[in-house]
Amino acid sequence: MTSVDLEQPTSDISLEHDLDLDAAIDAAEDLAGNVDGGLGIDLDDVLNASSEEEDHGDVPEKYDFHRPHHISRPFQKNLQAVAEYFAKNGTIDFTSRLRMATDVEYQGLRQCTYAEFLRELPKPTCAAMVDFAPLKGPSLLNLDLGLCFVFMKKLLGGKPEPEMMIRDFTEIERAIATDLVGRFVEMFGKAISKIVAVESGLSGLENNPHYLSGISEGSSLVVLEFKIKLDAVEGPIQWAMPLSSFGPVREIFDPSDVKETRNSAELKGDRRKILNMVQGSGSELVVQLGQFETNLENILNLSTGDLLDLPQAVEAPLKIQIAGRDAWLGEAGRVGNLRAISLIQQLNKE
Repeated sequence: MTSVDLEQPTSDISLEHDLDLDAAIDAAEDLAGNVDGGLGIDLDDVLNASSEEEDHGDVPEKYDFHRPHHISRPFQKNLQAVAEYFAKNGTIDFTSRLRMATDVEYQGLRQCTYAEFLRELPKPTCAAMVDFAPLKGPSLLNLDLGLCFVFMKKLLGGKPEPEMMIRDFTEIERAIATDLVGRFVEMFGKAISKIVAVESGLSGLENNPHYLSGISEGSSLVVLEFKIKLDAVEGPIQWAMPLSSFGPVREIFDPSDVKETRNSAELKGDRRKILNMVQGSGSELVVQLGQFETNLENILNLSTGDLLDLPQAVEAPLKIQIAGRDAWLGEAGRVGNLRAISLIQQLNKE
């Protein structure tokens, strides 16, 4: 049995307990280092925090309906195959063309809106609108402007040194840049043609991407990121393609895995049920002898025995209306003791 010193005040025992707890916390902080990672979090606050004190925000978070839709795994794989083929051929082509080691590396794929993509682009830059028929609408190619100047220096026989001042193209430089961008477009068109045959074309080239038009700001883009390394100089290149442009070839890039679960006999039965439902629905059929316009005073003065002159000859065909629309022309006649109408010409086949 442990003896207790009754002469020691209870408050001293509690004080020593608190000191031991504080010492343990200090030791834990010394062992773990700066646990807040520079975020301003205190260990005491974390240990003593209450779930009721969490700040969940006073205003609901807004959902942006212009955010890009999720793309399927097969679609992503096909785009990745295009990007990797472009990177491989670009490395071989520009190494041969520039006669120096050139590396085109695929960096990955991301999604954003066109407005977000424009905000990310530097100004000035080298941006071009490109068409890849039968893809619908243009795509955008962005080539780092500093890297573009290095390419031009090497093509003109100079050294691939970084450009000290980034500026807009001169007229001569614009012509050289157009040819350079055209080569990138041609190689990317060949990469896409591995999946679907396309015809590439350059629509426009600008140093300010806001001068280019053809894509709405809310359009969802899939952006293929590349890095090109030319000797000791490297820079990015991006292909931004609207998801809507893949509409005509979506089944090729994004094959559907959904299969029809009902056989042909069941589908035929469904069509028969729909047809029976339509055939059983009621519709008003009216044979029009004639019509004319008059004023309200004449209508109020009508009485039994009055004759109305119709602007239609007796032998002229009569209009037959179905649900208020002219559908047939017919001739009046008789079947037994009943009046009848004989159909002679269809006006509306719907």
